[in-house]
Amino acid sequence: MSLSGKPYPEINIEGEHCPEAVVEWYQCSASTDQRRDHELSLKAKKHLISLGWIFSYCDKKTRWELRYKSPLGKTYISLRTACKACIDHNNLLPLLLQSSSTSNSSSQESQPQSRAAAFFSSIQEPPNSKKGTGSRPRKRKNPRDEEDSGDDDDDEDWILSPNRVSGFVSPPSRPRVVAGGGRRRDFGENVNASRKEMRARSSCGNSDVPSFRNPRTILSWLIDNNVVAMDAWVYCRGGKDNSLVKRGKLNRSGIVCHCCDSLFTLTQFEAHAGCNKHHPSATIFLEEDRRCLMDCQRQALMMINAKQGNGSHNNGDEHVKKSPKRENDSICSICLNGGLILLCDHCPSSFHASCIGLDRVPDGDWFCPLCSCRICNRPECRQDYSAGENHLANNVIACDQCHLKFHFGCLASRGFTSLEMERDSNGNWFCSEACEDIFCKLHDMLEKPIVVGHGNLTWTLLKSIMDSTNNNDDNGGISEMESKLNVALGVIHECFEPIVDTLHGKDIAADVMFSREYWLQRLNFKGFYTVILERNDEVISVANTRIYGQKVAEVPLIATRERFRKRGMCRALMKQLEKLLVELGVERLVLPASPHVIETWTNSFGFAKMTESEQYECLRYALVNFPDTTLCHKSLKQPLMLLGA
Repeated sequence: MSLSGKPYPEINIEGEHCPEAVVEWYQCSASTDQRRDHELSLKAKKHLISLGWIFSYCDKKTRWELRYKSPLGKTYISLRTACKACIDHNNLLPLLLQSSSTSNSSSQESQPQSRAAAFFSSIQEPPNSKKGTGSRPRKRKNPRDEEDSGDDDDDEDWILSPNRVSGFVSPPSRPRVVAGGGRRRDFGENVNASRKEMRARSSCGNSDVPSFRNPRTILSWLIDNNVVAMDAWVYCRGGKDNSLVKRGKLNRSGIVCHCCDSLFTLTQFEAHAGCNKHHPSATIFLEEDRRCLMDCQRQALMMINAKQGNGSHNNGDEHVKKSPKRENDSICSICLNGGLILLCDHCPSSFHASCIGLDRVPDGDWFCPLCSCRICNRPECRQDYSAGENHLANNVIACDQCHLKFHFGCLASRGFTSLEMERDSNGNWFCSEACEDIFCKLHDMLEKPIVVGHGNLTWTLLKSIMDSTNNNDDNGGISEMESKLNVALGVIHECFEPIVDTLHGKDIAADVMFSREYWLQRLNFKGFYTVILERNDEVISVANTRIYGQKVAEVPLIATRERFRKRGMCRALMKQLEKLLVELGVERLVLPASPHVIETWTNSFGFAKMTESEQYECLRYALVNFPDTTLCHKSLKQPLMLLGA
C-alpha cells in the first residue's frame, strides 16, 4: 500500500513469443517522433514475460513507475532499455539490423516475409563481426547495457580449466629408468594461424565450422552437418487419435509453428501438437522424406564416426588391436615432461621418481601407483594371502567406479567370496557398496534435466554409452544422448585451442567427452561424465567429470560460450555439480587451473592449490593434467552439526 493508501496496480500480462515486437519497440521509441503504440509495447512486454522477466511497480510518491527485472537479476527503469538488453543477450541484433535495412524498402516488397521467418533466417552471420574478415566479435563496451547476475567475481571470460591449451604432443618413444626428451616444445606454436583460418571458414558459412554466434542445439548441429536443411518443414501428430497435425519450420533455435508463428523447442512443439509421448525426436518428422529427427541424429552420428574412421565412440579396443606392441610412454604421466623417467613393469606408464615421491630407483620389479593393489600397495599379493588353493591370488580386478585395483588374494583376506569377485551380467564389478551406489545413482540421473534457478535454465548429466551391446535402442535415448554430447563437444572446441596428442592421434577433448578407453593410463578416459547447462535446448556451459568413489572427483575441462559469460553460468553449473557430489558422499574435487585463472578458482570458487603431499595422496587415481597448469582442490566434506545440550 502506498500513494495515499492505494494498492499497487495489478500486472496481468501473459507471456507470448514475439521477438520482432521487442526490436520494433526499441526502434520506434528511439525515433524522433517518440510515438508510443500501446499494442506494440504490450507485445514487447509479453515477449519479455515469456523469457522469464519480472515486472513490478516502483512508488515515486506522485506516480507509479514500472520496473523490468531480467531473469539474471538486473533491473531496468524503462521498456526501451529492457528491450535493448533483451536484444543484446538473446541474439536479436541480426533482427534489428535487418529491420533497419528493410524498413526503407518495405513498400517495394510484393509479398512481405513472415516476421519470425525473417528473424531466424538472419542469424547466420555473427552480428558483431566484420563482414568477410572472420574476426571474433568484440565485447560490448557499455557495461550498463549488460544483464548482471550478481556474480561479477566469476571472471567467466576465462573460467576454462585449462584455458587455451594446445599442441598436446608427446615426443617419440624410447627404450626401468630411461632418458626422455626433455621439456616439450611450446604448446602455442602455430595455433594463431590455424585459429584465424577456422574463424575465416566460419564467417564464410562453412557447415563444418559453425558460427560462434549460432545457438548450440541439436537442430543447429544437424544443420551444420548437412543432415537437415534450414527452414525445412516438419510435422508432429498428436491427440488421442493421433490425427492432430502441427506443422512448422526448422531453424537452429527450434521450430516456428505454422499456425501461430511462435517459436518452440522440440519438447514444446511436441506438447503444442497434443502429443504426450515425451520423445520429440521420435515424433517429429520431416515432410520431405518422412524421416523422424531421431533418424536424422543417427545419420549424423554415422557420418561423424565414418570421418573418424571408427564404428563407435568407445573405440579403445580398436587402438588395442592397432597397437599390439605397447612401448613405454616417453614422458612422465604426472608432469607431462621428459627427462630421467622410471618405467612401470606392468603397464606402459612412465614417471619421474620425484613426481611420485621416490628418492631413489627401487630394486626389482616395480609397479606404478595405478597398477598396485589398493589393499597391500604391492605388485604381488602377500604370501600369506596367496596360501592354500587360491592359485589366482595375484590376479587383479579393477572397480568400475573408483578404478582402483585389487588382488584376488587381498580381497579374499578381507572376506570377499569367489562369487563376490566375479563381474555382474553387465560386466561391472564394484569394490564396495558405496561405489555401486554412486554408479547406480549416476546412471539413474542420465538425461534427466534439473531446473536451475530462473530463466528456463536446466542442468543435465550425460555419458556416452554407445557400444556393441546397446546400439539398438528403440526409444532413441542413446542417439539423443550422443547427439547432445556432440553439441557439448562443439562448445569445448569453440572455447579451447586444439588439445591433441599427435603421437597417438588423440583429440583429448573428444576422448574425455565420449569416455573413451585407451591402453595408456594417462590417455584412458573411461568413466567420464558430462554436465551441461542449457536454456531452451541451447547448450550454454559444459564440464567433464570423473568420480573415483567417495574419495576424489575431477573436473579437467570447463567451458562457457563467449556470449553467455559474466552471467553466473559457470557458477550455476559448478554449484549443481558440487551439490551432486556432496549427495554422493565425495570428499574432494580436483581440477587443473591455468596460471591466470588460479586466483579466480581460489578466491571465488573456494579452491586451493594442492601441496606435494596432497598430490601424492591422489597418485593412485589417473587424474587428467595439462602442461603448465596447477592442480587445485576443494573439500566437499560437510561440517558436522553441533547438537545442543
